[in-house]
Amino acid sequence: MNRTDMTTGLVVVLVMALIVSPVCAQSGNLAAAAGDIDITIAGSTTVLPIAEACADAYTGMYPDSQITVSGGGSSYGIAAVANGTVDIGTASRDLKDSEIAAYPDLVTRAIAKDGVAIVVNPANPVAGLTMGQLQDIYTGTITNWQQVGGTDSPIVVVSREDGSGTRDCFEQAVLKPISGVLVGTAVIQNSNDEMRTAVAENASAIGYLSLGYVDSSVSAVSLDGVEPTIEKIKSGDYAISRSLLMITNGAPDADEQAFLDFVLSGCGQCIVVNEGFIPIAPRGDINGDGVIDMDDASYLAKCFFGFPGYCICCTTIGDIDCDGDVDMDDAIWIAKHFYGFPGYETIPTCP
Repeated sequence: MNRTDMTTGLVVVLVMALIVSPVCAQSGNLAAAAGDIDITIAGSTTVLPIAEACADAYTGMYPDSQITVSGGGSSYGIAAVANGTVDIGTASRDLKDSEIAAYPDLVTRAIAKDGVAIVVNPANPVAGLTMGQLQDIYTGTITNWQQVGGTDSPIVVVSREDGSGTRDCFEQAVLKPISGVLVGTAVIQNSNDEMRTAVAENASAIGYLSLGYVDSSVSAVSLDGVEPTIEKIKSGDYAISRSLLMITNGAPDADEQAFLDFVLSGCGQCIVVNEGFIPIAPRGDINGDGVIDMDDASYLAKCFFGFPGYCICCTTIGDIDCDGDVDMDDAIWIAKHFYGFPGYETIPTCP
């Protein structure tokens, strides 16, 4: 056996030792802290599908858990967690200065990233707009699709209700830079679902949606030549993006922390991906604790061997070596990265 094989074998032994180590079992990663929990969650309709899917996955592992999830909008979620109506509030925007002043004990945690796509009806031939054109449409300066290369038909502007995090993100990126005011004739919708339906059912409509809600019933247009894709949002090239938040009133208690840990774990971040959003945890940070170390290698190994509470739902998160599956090779890759093996200095980005 050559030296490389011997060293790799030692890494395998170290990973396997971590799996059975009682020290690792108390290390603060997901399964050590998780168990049956009882929490309520409410707020952003953008975060809603992530929260619902994570709640379903968590209760699948811990069937006696009680996790109630609802919407209501970002402003509602922030106020609800602040006044104790819910345990975890969700928001698709940052806290406003007035909310920080009114609720100084709130603790925010980013759980995903998102873009806000500009959408039109699939029958609309307009495939792209400039930021200037979009601003003029939403302030009422441009009123006919013919003015931006479309057919001769009036533009029906659709927007979201006050308190919507998606509306706040849109207005911060589009209207605030020109001190613009939303046109008074805008049709107001109260959720991403309602916005999507309104645009899908009106050939003259324009609206905006969280990227995770874009489907074939609407057409997302480019903005200044940039498509609203995950890659362009990650790179910062697309102009309208935000972090999605989960919020507690003060430091999270044990139940809240267990759920937050799950959302930020490999399984939770794969749910983020599956729902059409962008994971917040960097590749290699499998347990979501902010560092890439042997705990992540251990997590992947325990996932591979089917330990309760350890799961990787997609290759986006767990396929470290980019071979198309999640297995012990990925755990060994992270271990070699942690120990500084030549050629393992950087976690790869899979094509």
